[in-house]
Amino acid sequence: MKVSVVIPTYNEVDNLEELFSRIRRSLEDYEVIVVDDGSPDGTAEVASRLNGVYGEIRVLNRGRRLGLASAVLDGVRAASGEVVVVMDADLQHPPEIIPKLIEQIEDGADLAVASRYMKGGGTSGWSATRRLTSRIATTMAHILIPPTRDVSDPLSGFFAARRKLFDQSLKPTGYKILLELIAASSPKVAEVPYTFYPRRRGESKLDAKEFYNYVRLLLRLSGYRPLKFAAVGALGVMVNEAVLLYLLKLHLLLPLASLTSIEVSVISNFAINSAWTYRGRSDGRVRKLAKYHLAVLSGLIVNFTVLLGLASLGLPAWLADLSGVLLGFAANYIASELYVWRK
Repeated sequence: MKVSVVIPTYNEVDNLEELFSRIRRSLEDYEVIVVDDGSPDGTAEVASRLNGVYGEIRVLNRGRRLGLASAVLDGVRAASGEVVVVMDADLQHPPEIIPKLIEQIEDGADLAVASRYMKGGGTSGWSATRRLTSRIATTMAHILIPPTRDVSDPLSGFFAARRKLFDQSLKPTGYKILLELIAASSPKVAEVPYTFYPRRRGESKLDAKEFYNYVRLLLRLSGYRPLKFAAVGALGVMVNEAVLLYLLKLHLLLPLASLTSIEVSVISNFAINSAWTYRGRSDGRVRKLAKYHLAVLSGLIVNFTVLLGLASLGLPAWLADLSGVLLGFAANYIASELYVWRK
């Protein structure tokens, strides 16, 4: 089957010849589509000159930086192959892995992901901070986007897919097009291990803006569940206060009034989350309500533990309390997402 290799570029002129040479040694029936965002270093011009030298190379020069995910989609629209391979031009994605990805597609997968995090994969030359950041970003995707939970590396920028997978309505944000593909169609996914090596030439394109775009993408693909969950929690605080004040006016003892108001707010939060935040996942309501009590309890335990721990270290009480509230909310949300309303 013919393979279209889509390569978004920006200032990658020093990597092109080696990249195209290694692709030619790895594939037979293929085309390369370079989607360049107006690189001032002449990337588009050099890629055009190498057409025919290293196989069929077509160049789409978009003239200005419009984003990596949209570059991939523009490249796919111009592709003629039955299978599309998406990879970077910086040689961190080894072209020698492409035949293994194609083999997974031929064996029935809709999507074959080159994974850094499955057995046999890895990263080379990363600092501890970058490793931790990447793991946190991957964990965030697993928590917020249920179809990604069986994929070890849903943020990989190196994958092969059947063209039909791109036919759905995608709204690219930032550079994580793979995440959108998985979320949009829950495809049959296979993974191939590979080692991600440091960039040898050129500069990384990752910056604070891309992280911001990533968070936006996660929120959109999750249906904004974290924000909905937070809004319901805020409403629950108001319900708690209102019920407590009402019961105290009835001269109910404070401990009993407090426990009652907490339970009313928990049930209220559960009902609203079931109907709004997690609509469509509300089967077995009685069982889920019991689980939700455990989720709330886990949040309270984290909140209390963090508050006492940070206060004992000398942190101001207000800051220790705020940290406890935020981490308690995170624990409650994660438990709700992965345990109470698990999809």
